[in-house]
Amino acid sequence: MAQGAFVFITVSGDHTKSVHSTVQRIEGVKAVYTVTGAYDIIVHAEMDSLQSLANLILSKIRAIDGVTQTVTCLILN
Repeated sequence: MAQGAFVFITVSGDHTKSVHSTVQRIEGVKAVYTVTGAYDIIVHAEMDSLQSLANLILSKIRAIDGVTQTVTCLILN
């Protein structure tokens, strides 16, 4: 069963466009939105397991230049 999540991303400086562009090319990312408010970008991601989802967030999204913080909310239903 697939595991989905919303990842809220905070970006430093003027990196929003480059982070958005990079994130949308990552396998498992279903949608990317640039937003206003407390976060700069919201990502809808879905992977085949919780471990794969953790890898996507920890090794791919957090490794992008300009990403300063992420908050992840797992989708329960």
